[in-house]
Amino acid sequence: MKAVVVGVALGVLAHGVSSVTSNKMTFEFAFDSAWRSWSGARNYPSFRGHDPGNLFWLGVQRSGGRRGTYAYWDCERVSSPMLVNEHWSVQESLELHADDETSARAWTDLGALFLQGFKPNEMTAS
Repeated sequence: MKAVVVGVALGVLAHGVSSVTSNKMTFEFAFDSAWRSWSGARNYPSFRGHDPGNLFWLGVQRSGGRRGTYAYWDCERVSSPMLVNEHWSVQESLELHADDETSARAWTDLGALFLQGFKPNEMTAS
């Protein structure tokens, strides 16, 4: 689960978005739609089932306290993906997070699919 939470955060940042609404229903529906469309979903069996959006929501809510990752989510009024190391670029963090199963480009694609689930007024550009 952690890999997906970090990957989406990096994918969102790669598209120049610094926050999305923290409305739980909107957030979960955006993820559900993205997950159904993303070809890499098969590599993450922990998100199988009838409600992957809720699992993602829970992972995002717990991500702020994680160590040893490249990104996390700051969830206050809005949900903001954040780089752990401010000296690394989003692209460098994506390359470090990528592995044999999921490339940096695939995480960027998932971020784009996730963002399609939000209206313009539910996102903030960097």
